[in-house]
Amino acid sequence: MEKNKYELEIVRLGILIKELRQKESITQEQLSTLCNVDVRTIQRIEKGEQNISISLLFSIADALKIESAALISKIFLENS
Repeated sequence: MEKNKYELEIVRLGILIKELRQKESITQEQLSTLCNVDVRTIQRIEKGEQNISISLLFSIADALKIESAALISKIFLENS
């Protein structure tokens, strides 16, 4: 099976989500509750092991008090 061509961005997104979550002093459990997903989903996202839907991206961005567009652009700006 072919690897996801955006694997690096998925990993960067997970790292960024973890950093923002910690900055807001939110636990993985709290974030999972705010986003209505299982805590294991948040754990996999933060490890870069899970690709996420756009609706979950919006939910996570809202919970972390950041615009979803800003969240995405931070991933690509770090690559420049």
